[in-house]
Order: sequence, then C-alpha cells, then structure tokens
Amino acid sequence: MQAFVLRLNPDPREGGVPYTKYPTQKEYREIHESSPMDGFHEAVNFLPESGIIRGYLPPKHLLSIRSGKPFVLITITAKTAKIGGDMIVGIQAGCRYDGDNSRSGGTQASRALKFNWHYSCGESMSLVLNRQVPNARKLVLGRNGTWVRGATYEIGRPALKRLIGAIGKSLTTKEERRKFAHISKILGGVAIKTLPKVSENSNFELDVADALRSDLSHVVGMRVPDRVEVRTYQYQRDPRVAAYALKHSNGTCGDCGNHAPLKSSKTGLPYLEVHHIKMLKDGGADTTDNVVALCPNCHRKRHYG
Repeated sequence: MQAFVLRLNPDPREGGVPYTKYPTQKEYREIHESSPMDGFHEAVNFLPESGIIRGYLPPKHLLSIRSGKPFVLITITAKTAKIGGDMIVGIQAGCRYDGDNSRSGGTQASRALKFNWHYSCGESMSLVLNRQVPNARKLVLGRNGTWVRGATYEIGRPALKRLIGAIGKSLTTKEERRKFAHISKILGGVAIKTLPKVSENSNFELDVADALRSDLSHVVGMRVPDRVEVRTYQYQRDPRVAAYALKHSNGTCGDCGNHAPLKSSKTGLPYLEVHHIKMLKDGGADTTDNVVALCPNCHRKRHYG
C-alpha cells in the first residue's frame, strides 16, 4: 500500500489562524462540531460528516495519489508553524482518492471557499492523535532525505516503519490503541512489531465481554455498519449489539429452543453465536432488532441449511 505524508502549513491569510492551533482530539472536535473543516481548509478531516470521513488535499497533490489504489495518509504540521510545529497529528489508512467532489456541508464561509472533497476512508481507520509526536520531519526524511516543494510527500517502507513506530509509542488511551490496532491490520507487517500490546482490546469477543458489563437497555447499533479494508471488506460490528443478544437469550438458542450446554471462557455465558437475520453483506443493519443468539448447529443451518 502506498503511503504519503501531508504537511499542514500555517494559514498565510492576513489575520488567519494557523491550522496547527487545532491538533488535539479535544480542540479538533470543538472546531469540527462548530464549523466542520474550518481551520483545516487545505488539509484533512479526521471526523465523519454524513457518516464517512472525507478530506481535502492541497491543489497540487501528487499524481500518484490519484491512481485509485488505497493509500496511507500521515498528517504532520510544518516545521515553520509558530504553534505546534514539526508534529505528527494523525494517521489514516485505506484511503481512496475520489476526485474533486463539491462539498455541501460546513459553514457558508467554508462553502464559499469552494474547496472540494478529494479522498475518503472509513471512520475506524482515521486516528487523530491525543498526544502529537515531535520531530516529524526527521522521521519522514531520515538522515539524507529532502522534501521538495509541495505539501504531499510519498514515502517508502523504511520511513513508514519509523512513523508507525513513533505513533505506536505515543498512544495514551484505550480508544487510540483500539483504532491503531485496527489500522495495523490494514498495513500488514509494517506495524505489527511496533504495535503496543492491544490484542486483548481488538478481539471482538472480548469487546463483547466488556459490553456485557455495561448498560444495554438503550442499545440500537449501527444502521450502516462501517467497512474496513484488509484484503477483503469486513464489517465493523458493535460489540454491544452482540452482548445484548447473548444477554437476552438467557442461554437458549433462538431457533431450536435448547439451552446451550457449554460455557464461553471469554464471556462467562452459555456459548451461543450471534447471527444477523438479514446478513450485513446483504445490506442488513448491525442492530438489536436484526440479531439472534443461536447454537452452533442452528447457526450453520441458517447459513447453509
């Protein structure tokens, strides 16, 4: 997978605020919620609008980004920025160049600037860092690299490994580690050695076990589940929905009515499997009204019987 670094430059407009004033998750969410993308006009988006991450690239972005192949985008701030310069801000994987699509959201001022969407990626593959990583330019270029003119810069595997390693060491929250584990699957072997110990958080069954300890009375789920690209598309499921189905089954198969004879070592409940009545690949929702807990035999019968 190709990898690119995007450099956020200070806002050159008179009275403008540097884009790097909004590098943290908290600050970014505040600016995004009040006026999506304002402050990142020529740059990227880490949060969804209308259910999907869509972002801008500078007008003269690399032709190789436009190939249509999925790519990794790592965002850094310019070394010359007065606030928060020379920092890694975030990473996005599984991105695809979509061409120039007119933007309909945001404030009237941002629409008047006539910036277009250029790329998209899944929300689960878009991570803005809570703690930015310093010395970004050195990590990108190594000892002998040079950055020619332009805000986008294509990098090779060695530079990607350096950046991934530095990002992996900067993670401070469970949610960051969960997302980074997800992104590492997209990157294959590049991130595996530098990934913090997060396997227990990225396992769906263990996520379900965590969800069983939470309040499930108001769980609905995701009407349009996010997809993640590894080698084929997989659907990002809500562990609370599975937990809800297991908890409300009372250990009884929803088809044959028999009580499950075995206990799951991970959830501590009678072992049943959660089945989507209308499968996700057929457009089904990952919601509590579209799942049922089944014994393995009945589950296989639903799929192959």
